[in-house]
Amino acid sequence: MSTIRASDLLSESVAPIAKVIQQTLGVNAELAEATSIEITMLFAHLWGGQVVYVPKGVCIQASKLHQKIFDDWTGRNHHEVATKHGVSVQHVYAVVKRMRLAIIARDQHDLFAPPEEEELP
Repeated sequence: MSTIRASDLLSESVAPIAKVIQQTLGVNAELAEATSIEITMLFAHLWGGQVVYVPKGVCIQASKLHQKIFDDWTGRNHHEVATKHGVSVQHVYAVVKRMRLAIIARDQHDLFAPPEEEELP
């Protein structure tokens, strides 16, 4: 297991964060770097002095992949989507089912749920 000094962690975070800001938001390099420094300093302020485990973001990566799979899916191209994303056809079916259920849960109201009380001013 590699250990990295806190000051190194903060200083080495500035450039990659600036690069992502520049690519994502399309801002100039100076603004991206300034924003990156502010984000890094906020991180230091929030978590400075604490032992912090930084996860690899597997859940976020999986969510992005699931969204891409669902976006590419047309209803008849399970094999094509599976090949494109390097997953099994069964996984495409599972992702589509999960995403459809999430959309239904988001968009449709429960007919049997108790009515929500309105807040009075």
